[in-house]
Amino acid sequence: MQTDIIRRFHAALPQVRTWIDEFLAAHAQETRKVSTLGFKRLPACFPSELLERAKVASLNYVEFPPVHKFGLPEFAPIQQMQFDGLTFKDTFFIKQGCESEALHFHELIHVVQWSRLGVDKFLLAYGVGLLQFGYAQNPLEEMAYTLQQLFERGTTPMGLTRVIEERSDAIWRKAAPVIEGQNGAAPSG
Repeated sequence: MQTDIIRRFHAALPQVRTWIDEFLAAHAQETRKVSTLGFKRLPACFPSELLERAKVASLNYVEFPPVHKFGLPEFAPIQQMQFDGLTFKDTFFIKQGCESEALHFHELIHVVQWSRLGVDKFLLAYGVGLLQFGYAQNPLEEMAYTLQQLFERGTTPMGLTRVIEERSDAIWRKAAPVIEGQNGAAPSG
């Protein structure tokens, strides 16, 4: 992967973090705890602590960060995609009319990924995955879609949170050498 792209990833991190924090603050009044939504199957899959901590809001349009403004024009095409859901830290946003339990399950997987990897590692791993594989085959998305399919079939693995954490660690171990090889060291947070 090009040294320039990795350098720009790192340079953009503060701007992306700020955008995310401002977006979360702007929509804070619209969020609800996932635990209050009355879904029947989510509590059997995720710990109650996670469902209490995770928040969701329904929006007319689910917005991807304007990464092209942060010096990452390679990601401009993803900004044009129509998302049914998108997660930032412990909060996710669902497009109105798409509030299925399976989509909430998918986004909760991302909440666990964000929690496990931390903001910078999640963003870097996600970005490297997009560049290497595109959206659908991005390892973090692929994990969420695969587990969502199992959920929809009623065959969710036992110890789901642990499974997500272990797979997230494995994804980071594959992404880190790409990032470290280009920048010298991976972020710790």
